[in-house]
Amino acid sequence: MRTATHECSTDLASADSGPVTSPRDPYARRRRPTQPIPRSSTRWNPRLAFLPAVLLGTVLLLVAIIGILTRGGSAHHTAGVSGIPERAASSPAPIAQIPHHARTVNAATRQLEHDLGETIITRLNGNTASPALLARVRAGQLGGVILFTENFAAGLAAVTRTIGQLQHAARTAGAWPLLIMTDQEGGEVRRLAAAPPRLAPRQMTSTRVAHDEGLAAGNALKSIGVNVDLAPVADVEQTTDSFLAARSFGSSAQLVAQRACAFAQGLSETGIGYTLKHFPGLGTAPASTDIVPVIVPTAAVTLRANYAAYRSCGHGPRALVMISSASYPSLTGSETPALEVPEIYQTELRHAGIKAATISDDLQAGALSGLEHPALHALRAGLDLLLYAQSEQVSGEAYGRLDVELHNGSLRAASVQRAAITITRLKAALAK
Repeated sequence: MRTATHECSTDLASADSGPVTSPRDPYARRRRPTQPIPRSSTRWNPRLAFLPAVLLGTVLLLVAIIGILTRGGSAHHTAGVSGIPERAASSPAPIAQIPHHARTVNAATRQLEHDLGETIITRLNGNTASPALLARVRAGQLGGVILFTENFAAGLAAVTRTIGQLQHAARTAGAWPLLIMTDQEGGEVRRLAAAPPRLAPRQMTSTRVAHDEGLAAGNALKSIGVNVDLAPVADVEQTTDSFLAARSFGSSAQLVAQRACAFAQGLSETGIGYTLKHFPGLGTAPASTDIVPVIVPTAAVTLRANYAAYRSCGHGPRALVMISSASYPSLTGSETPALEVPEIYQTELRHAGIKAATISDDLQAGALSGLEHPALHALRAGLDLLLYAQSEQVSGEAYGRLDVELHNGSLRAASVQRAAITITRLKAALAK
């Protein structure tokens, strides 16, 4: 528009302080030597024959008890100079006993795992937040949630309550508020069906109309706790059989820029984030990336001429840009999907003047079917937010796999940290 931790182990300080000794054994009394009694005057008494053995046994028993108590006390309750009992060797070491470098590594590891969580956007199953989902939020393994029509089926009060539960879990974790997003483009693409914009983008026939529709949509979304609209579409429709149809504002790059950015401005005025999509453009795509892999054969000069909307409003504190899952050989020299190609982030975003958080299109869509771990390649390339629009479970599995790759070096920490900084900046702007 985040399940097991890996912390460095530390040696616990030894709890044994050695046996407790005493300068005088209280049980070994000094006895006065007895005068020998002449054998001839001594009468044998059978009861006295066992007395030395009894005394010796008693002394040995007492010495054994003292040794046991001394060792037990040393292992579990030996007092230090301050008189405070030390912890047992099996207990976690107090933080003061953990070496400073180990504490630093542990804190850095936890922060890196939370940074990774910020990149994950998941679908919400049903219209309530499950305990498992809330636990993921509290653990710092999620950056946001995307809502679809089914999530609004129980009514606005129910979805508002669910969003409140999710945000409360984020606050409990000491994190920024989650990104709560939906597609509210207008016309047929409205996840919140009862809310504006009722007009499709093609029907917004002036910048004023587009602005007012964006403003109305922003107010409706804000009232229930949604803070990001995955709109407007910035694609310039230039084929007669485009799948976009009325979702595009038109066939002129300048017209699309004016109206799409007016809509975006209306959203932003309500405090809602807006998302220009689908960069570098699907206006000449032969099919929808939701369904199949798509190669856009358009020349680079034409694609770049259609960046007008991105140049106009693809920047600012509440701006996002969705990166397409289609392939653009004229820009990248390959048929690799755009979201996985470093040149898209390093070159084309600069060409378009984009300075915004980047988000993938649905990583479970048909365009990416059969590809090995597109999320890893996208983060490596420069993407910020990973969108899993079809399954809570898949988003959780993706976090777990990325976490392993982060710790084994397949995913560089710098890539995750860069993304987290951008996402945090966006969240701070939306929280104002």
